[in-house]
Amino acid sequence: MSDRSDLLRVDATGTVHPVGKTASQDLRARIGEWRLVEGPKDILLMRRVGASTVLKLAGEVRSPGALCDIVAIVAQASFRGELLVFDEEKMRSIYFDGGSIIGVATNVPEERLGETLYRFGVVTREQLDTTLESAKATGKRFGEAIMELEFVTAEDLFPMMARQLEEVFYAVLQISSGSFYFFDRFEDKAVLHRHNLNASALLMEGVRRMDEMRFFRERVPSEDYIPTPTGLQKKPPDVLAEVFAQCDGRRSVAEIGRRIGQLEFEVTRAVFQLLSGGFLTVASPRPEGAGGITDVFSRALAEIHKRCDAASRGNELRDGLARFATGAGIYDPLFVGAGPLPDGTLRSERVARNLAALAGDDPDAWLIQLLHEYVGFAMFQAESLLPREVERELVTLVADTLAPVRPMESAPTSSIRMDVPASKHDGQPSRRTGPPR
Repeated sequence: MSDRSDLLRVDATGTVHPVGKTASQDLRARIGEWRLVEGPKDILLMRRVGASTVLKLAGEVRSPGALCDIVAIVAQASFRGELLVFDEEKMRSIYFDGGSIIGVATNVPEERLGETLYRFGVVTREQLDTTLESAKATGKRFGEAIMELEFVTAEDLFPMMARQLEEVFYAVLQISSGSFYFFDRFEDKAVLHRHNLNASALLMEGVRRMDEMRFFRERVPSEDYIPTPTGLQKKPPDVLAEVFAQCDGRRSVAEIGRRIGQLEFEVTRAVFQLLSGGFLTVASPRPEGAGGITDVFSRALAEIHKRCDAASRGNELRDGLARFATGAGIYDPLFVGAGPLPDGTLRSERVARNLAALAGDDPDAWLIQLLHEYVGFAMFQAESLLPREVERELVTLVADTLAPVRPMESAPTSSIRMDVPASKHDGQPSRRTGPPR
């Protein structure tokens, strides 16, 4: 028997039993009388008695872009109705009328109107939070609240609502798993502010974006990646100048979009073109906080220990690292209660707690430099313990793993000395493992 949470079982008497937790919850939310709709033996479809809408289309989504055909049918037939799409806990509605999309609804927090305004740089995060608090306290709609607070005007808000509609629509096209239902009508009050965007044109643009974004993602994996100028002594094309001017090696694609009022697709496309022209490189986003930083280094340490253990040289690696850490002076208080664990990793939450008592003004930068030194010595040890081909593969793997935590240009200091006497390292040259003093 399946252990899936959505499993139902129909017994010999025709009684339906919820087996999974989700199935039980869903059925309890549907108390009442239902009519069994005739269908093939492998499909069970029921409608609530008294339901007035007609279900014209329904089905499962198994791959990105699967809903393109459904949207095309609805648009070409000029149907009026609601396309309701489920993607796990996410639920979105698209309202059609005569070949146009006139409105959307979504329960996805990132797709709400306020988040759209924030991503376009129309409001700050502080203004958005203030508006949400005001709307909650007064019971007013978000649009009313934000205009009353004078953060935006009606002239600012209405076109942003159209952009929200577009972004929700594009998100629906990219769903890779879920289900959909198209009903032949909807209540007019469901569409508070009517737009009239050509469904076929939006579909064509959505398909283009999906195709291009797959291509862009090979070099710009997400909106969190950070574009950095290469220093190329050449002026970028005028059409890309606005995005290029915002690329400073610190701002992410998402942050650049907020500054210039563009969304992820437009900025990603521009960054991709600048990458292709040699104007930029991109770096993966830095992890946030001591815990996230430690987790990245732990992944590299785990790989080093795994390779040395496989070569039956793991104990030598651990002994060398222990002498290095003790000789440096700073690692013992930094790692107290944090490890290293048998697989070489560190308890990130304990490192974060220890760091708070040791570091100065910029603890993240200081921790990154310390852990780079620690992993660097682990690799130095591994070079003499592993076969050449294994060591070469490991060097590449560790470099890729640590790409998000490349050392910062400068790091603040700690009050603890970290000079390592040569005698502590079995004759190896003295190494200073801390930040500059």
